[in-house]
Amino acid sequence: MIVLTLAAAASAQQYRFGTSPEDYGAFYPTAYYDHGGVDWSCGGITYSGHRGSDFGGGSFDGMYAGRDLVAAADGTVVTTNDGEFDACTTGDCPGGSGFGNYVKLQHADGKVTYYAHMKQWSVAVSVGQYVTCGQKLGEMGSSGYSTGPHLHFEVRDAGNTALDPFSGGCAGGPSYWVDQGAYAALPGLVCEGPVAPCSTLDLLTCGAAVAAANNMGGSTTDHYYYGSCVEYTYTGPEVAWRVRTNLAEPVTVSVTGNSADVDLLVLDHDACDGTGCIGASVSPNADAESVTFNANADQEYVVVVDGWEGAVTSFTLSVACNGSLGGDDPPEDTAPPVDTAPPVDTAETGDDPRPPRPNDDDPPIPPMGDEDLSAGQRLTAEDSGCGCASGGSSGAAVVAAGLLALRAQRRPKR
Repeated sequence: MIVLTLAAAASAQQYRFGTSPEDYGAFYPTAYYDHGGVDWSCGGITYSGHRGSDFGGGSFDGMYAGRDLVAAADGTVVTTNDGEFDACTTGDCPGGSGFGNYVKLQHADGKVTYYAHMKQWSVAVSVGQYVTCGQKLGEMGSSGYSTGPHLHFEVRDAGNTALDPFSGGCAGGPSYWVDQGAYAALPGLVCEGPVAPCSTLDLLTCGAAVAAANNMGGSTTDHYYYGSCVEYTYTGPEVAWRVRTNLAEPVTVSVTGNSADVDLLVLDHDACDGTGCIGASVSPNADAESVTFNANADQEYVVVVDGWEGAVTSFTLSVACNGSLGGDDPPEDTAPPVDTAPPVDTAETGDDPRPPRPNDDDPPIPPMGDEDLSAGQRLTAEDSGCGCASGGSSGAAVVAAGLLALRAQRRPKR
């Protein structure tokens, strides 16, 4: 099975603040992620059940003036929604499953970020587009479950669990910001450096048959996501090779003999930055994998075998085509290398029904705590504040500006 015509990679992604330098001074925190009644620094800038980080931008005056929202890190656009009413003050306006107008980005480390409650018709990107850190996604608004214009920034892991990007006395996790900044202030605008490239082993050509394992010497655990040609994220180790033929011809790369669920990806370069995936084979369980692609003569491609949900297995990787490495390569490269794989635990990781890819209506997860909002239901100002439509960034004034929690249902994995 093959999916033709994007790849990515990295360890834990770090973010910059999601606005432009021109608009940076207009924003202020209004509601951090809720940790049982306190925020990441054990303060009160939060409200019950809040699963994201909210930042006001000058109320409706700021919204109508225009406040840019930008990508916090490089990633691929996987969901957008636009056209919803953007002047909501009640906290329960329809559209986007509570997020109103929003953009969802998939990042190289398997996590996703949401940029919610945008201004109507401001979304500036499309599904499948690769965006770079700092690139404009849209503008601040008050659509969906909102009581005033703001940016709702949310981070979720590959299991759809919301994470607090801040680190502090009550957060209990790492900071996902390049520069977290001071409490009640803003994170910095510096982007993380480039994604680490794929680490490849030997150069292979037509007729190669390599005995390997995805946890063998030279494997890594740095890469989790390979772009829009495969929407899954991988927590197992991965191993990669370069493949080349001196002919312009179809090349078939196959993985056979595996006893656990690994997937096969073909990239047109080793940057692993989300821009080079040519094809992928994602058969479930311990099924064999195969990708056929049209190779250019003398171009090197990168072939990756990665483990689904921590899977580790031995396998044979083979390359079928008619050409060779050609001309001036050293003799040792002209024979198919054979690697001896280390012993591995080949136990299957469990049933893998792989449900269909998520649709574009990607609802928020249920809120934490006693509040469980449903359509038409919202917190009162006495319960949790009246939104971040106005107010400063300090103490009780900010707490009083906390936004409504978003309702949702958890989306199953594949």
